[in-house]
Amino acid sequence: MRTGDVSWIRDAAGPVVQVRRHDVARSDPPDEVFGLVHARLVLVHVADRDRALRSMIAALKPGGRLFLEDADPALQPLSSPYEHGERERPANRIRTGFRAMPAGRGADLAHGRRLPGLLRDAGLVDVAAQAYFPIASPACDLLETATVAHIRDGLVAGGHATEEEVERHLANVAAGGMDLATAPMVSAWGRAPG
Repeated sequence: MRTGDVSWIRDAAGPVVQVRRHDVARSDPPDEVFGLVHARLVLVHVADRDRALRSMIAALKPGGRLFLEDADPALQPLSSPYEHGERERPANRIRTGFRAMPAGRGADLAHGRRLPGLLRDAGLVDVAAQAYFPIASPACDLLETATVAHIRDGLVAGGHATEEEVERHLANVAAGGMDLATAPMVSAWGRAPG
């Protein structure tokens, strides 16, 4: 899937749901307003996060809700929180390399925890948040495999791991039993006054 590709969700469109593509980092807010604006894993990667957040809030109608979700890898930086063996140490070294890559591009790896304060500071009310932090879930293994396979060239080129280390890690994950974790996903929401 390409960045910004919304074709996968087109079937959700209907009488009360519109699917739109909008670049919050570069474009002005749309002319119309919405009852719900949602962004998942967007702000953490946007260089001008303040502008993007202002754009999303400006698109809310009075009483409209903003729902943001961003990972916070700095809250829990390890792939294997219980580092107890020969498989876990390399997994955590690879995760360290993975974290260095987006940080080098300006991603804020601690952005998720800032969401509630940012929403309150922007004037939203009824602000709340929660974090989801899975450990030892089959989904963690799938995400680890997909992520490492996707970024393997950058890991090797950046000196974070060798090809052999990446292959060994992927084989270890496939073998199971590593109790891997993902970065906590922080969900925060608030309502525009009115």
